[in-house]
Amino acid sequence: MNAPMEHPKHMANLRDFSAQLAQRLAEAPAREMQAARLGVRIGNRGYLLDMTSVGEVVPLTSIARVPWTRPWFRGMANVRGRLVGVYDLPQMAGEEPLRDEQAQQLLVLGESLKVNAALLISRAFGLRSAKDLDALPEAEGAAAWEGARFRDSGGMTLTELNLARLVADERFASIGI
Repeated sequence: MNAPMEHPKHMANLRDFSAQLAQRLAEAPAREMQAARLGVRIGNRGYLLDMTSVGEVVPLTSIARVPWTRPWFRGMANVRGRLVGVYDLPQMAGEEPLRDEQAQQLLVLGESLKVNAALLISRAFGLRSAKDLDALPEAEGAAAWEGARFRDSGGMTLTELNLARLVADERFASIGI
């Protein structure tokens, strides 16, 4: 899967978003940061991620297919000189794969997880504070890496995505067919 050439305006917007996010992280008090989560959309679903397990969010780059791997392992991508394996999380969970127009960015997993991996995401939409979220009942049939569900002030349903549990899942490491 090759990504289309990025429009310079889109690249500037992503850089602006990243710079604003970094500034907000630096300015936020420590107690607020413990409760803040990064909100991302993957396909039609919203997720919350613990900031300590996130490396960075970058525009989608070319992905080199790797033969004899499962379909949800999309291949390898070069992110600032670091090779990362690219995963299609919905497809790994047994759902429909992300369509090209849904896969716009890569969420590179943090170094604390000790894997060179990234998830295809549709977009990152910023920090969500725990105090602004209403708890929802647990979803039936949730994947092992999914946690509590919430509704934000805009009415969006967000599910906690535990990246440590994801990388510990047997399917994550079993990419070969």
